[in-house]
Amino acid sequence: MKYNIWNAIAYEVTVMLINFDAKWMTNSIVRMIRAHSFVDWCEWKVEDEMEEIDAQIEALHMLWDREDDDWYEIMVDTERELENEFGYSFEIKSDWSDTED
Repeated sequence: MKYNIWNAIAYEVTVMLINFDAKWMTNSIVRMIRAHSFVDWCEWKVEDEMEEIDAQIEALHMLWDREDDDWYEIMVDTERELENEFGYSFEIKSDWSDTED
């Protein structure tokens, strides 16, 4: 994406000014800067957010690579009074599946 970084920085400075004191919103110079540099600021923000999302995706992939391939386990629960064991297995089934089991 092509954008002018100086316009994006100028817009970000106006955001900080307005957050500091709301009276800057009525300043004509601040309004002109914001009108002129809004598109560049949006492109810069989108690029920044996409980099953060890419980093999160990479972290998820690293986490998934460390997990076992077997995604469900058999759980065994013991009833204390009768000393019986109950085994459970978890499966995910859907109504939209093409195969019928």
